[in-house]
Amino acid sequence: MRLAERIGIRHGREILSLATPTVLTMLSHTLMWTVDAAFLGHVSSLALGAAGLGGMITWTMYTVFNALSRVTSTFVAQANGRGDDPAVGDYTWQGIYIALATGFLLMLAGGWSRIVLGWTGNSSEIQEASYVYIRIRTYSAVGTQLVMCLTGFFNGRKDVKTPMISGIAANLLNVVLDYFLIFGFRGVSIGGELRFAVEPMGIGGAAIATSLAVFTNAAILLVCFFSPGRFRARYRVHLPRVPSLAKIRDMTRVGFPASIGDFIDMLGFTVFSALIGRAGAASLAASQITIQILSFSFMPLWGLTMAATILVGNQIGARDPDRAERYGNEVYLFCLYYTVVFAAAVALVGREVFGFFTADPEVLAMAGGLALAAAVFQIFDGLRMIGLGILQGAGDTRFPMVFAFVVLLLFFVPVTYYMVEARGGGVLDAWIAGCASYLLMAAGTFYRYRSGRWRAMRIFSDDRAVDRRG
Repeated sequence: MRLAERIGIRHGREILSLATPTVLTMLSHTLMWTVDAAFLGHVSSLALGAAGLGGMITWTMYTVFNALSRVTSTFVAQANGRGDDPAVGDYTWQGIYIALATGFLLMLAGGWSRIVLGWTGNSSEIQEASYVYIRIRTYSAVGTQLVMCLTGFFNGRKDVKTPMISGIAANLLNVVLDYFLIFGFRGVSIGGELRFAVEPMGIGGAAIATSLAVFTNAAILLVCFFSPGRFRARYRVHLPRVPSLAKIRDMTRVGFPASIGDFIDMLGFTVFSALIGRAGAASLAASQITIQILSFSFMPLWGLTMAATILVGNQIGARDPDRAERYGNEVYLFCLYYTVVFAAAVALVGREVFGFFTADPEVLAMAGGLALAAAVFQIFDGLRMIGLGILQGAGDTRFPMVFAFVVLLLFFVPVTYYMVEARGGGVLDAWIAGCASYLLMAAGTFYRYRSGRWRAMRIFSDDRAVDRRG
């Protein structure tokens, strides 16, 4: 770690100990999505593009509530930082109630996704294939929200290994199921008869595999939450809490603005993808591959973001904002170094990566410019993510929500429309608009961080003055 200290990162070991398991988990998610894309790309460009559009619309719906379920990590981290064990158990149970309710609402919303698909202006073939994907994926919405809530419980206590093991196991299951459900299985000959045969399901098979993996992830985390005796003794997790309006209000006050900010982010990207999709399946597929390349940057950065949330949350709970800021500065540096190195790698080999996903010459013709756009975009997106992670750890979520509305809905979407529709530009023009928009997002988030207003945030309505760590 001497090199890290020389470049301004004194707590590198501690940051990496929290970030690395999350990075491995996110990389396993990236592998899962990459395998999905690669398999579907060999079915057809339509299947690849429709799954990308359907997945983006699904995740856009999820983001209305994702941060609300995930905010458990902020409350657990701050309660853990001040040694308040009863609050750890109390707020986790309220998070479970929130996850069950929001997951059910999202499952119902999946049935109405045809309306949203009709607004995209894509061909009827893309719309129908995307609907199949969305409907099946949203059957597992309750599982997705539970995973976020329970991951928050473990992460907030600095136990990042349990979600890592659970996530990797679920993603490996998804890869296996993908192969058999997308392409089909001829079966096994038993007694002269073929048994266990599975018909090829294409895009529907990919959605089924992902949903089964999500439920598996949630089941593993539930077992790990309820089983250990130390959790029963320390946090009393085995005793269901009565829903508390005061605590749910606390979590909603912090989590809902973050969810709306995430929703605005995904809504902007969904409109972005829909505009690109009007140019045809090849343009949509090329953009989806660009997003897949970005996921290799995004997922490790998510690990650093979660480390920032945990460390800042713990220190704010312990009433030590100066130490929280030192951690924030160092995570920002980690992000900058990583994204610059990743940008260089993408600029060098990005074109070749496109060939892994498709052999369509129309898609490959767009590869060079899109690889460079991805290299630049992920630097700005990474800095934006780290800033949001720090602010959420402190409970400062309203400013990011308002700023996301201004930049992404009032700048990103109109500029993309102008570049693609008014000027008749292509997919590369759209991604240039994306780079400009996320540069503004990164700058605004960093400005909020440097203002220091997050240092005095209080998220508990019954804020206890007594530190129970001793």
